[in-house]
Amino acid sequence: MASNAMRIGMFRSVVELFGIVFVRFHPGGRIWAAWLVAVNAACLLFIQHAEAQVTLAAVGVAVLAQALIYQRKGFIRLLGVTHVLWIPMLIWIASRLDTLPREESAFRAWLIVLIATNAGSLAIDAWDATRFILGERRPYYVW
Repeated sequence: MASNAMRIGMFRSVVELFGIVFVRFHPGGRIWAAWLVAVNAACLLFIQHAEAQVTLAAVGVAVLAQALIYQRKGFIRLLGVTHVLWIPMLIWIASRLDTLPREESAFRAWLIVLIATNAGSLAIDAWDATRFILGERRPYYVW
């Protein structure tokens, strides 16, 4: 599996990752993934703000890192460790909430939902990393 995965390109890796998540996951996992993607993609609606730009960059780096891991190891439980960049991002965003103008309620609401959603994702990622450390190292989904 790993040798075949190493031969695929970056774009194909990203497409396969999203395919696994949105086609192979159980319905609850698909709904969660759709929510996670939608909340993070909503940064494009607020791209004029630094917080949205940082979110876009952090998500982009995470997806690229996941594609690299997937190319080499398949769909393993360590894919979520790429979200580690979200920790300083979320702390920074949370620290800025009180400085944002009150009249920007949609932007503020998105930031709060982003913080809650990505914090939930980090909890799931920590659980997956723990399972990996405890021995669940084989790819658990294949395209």
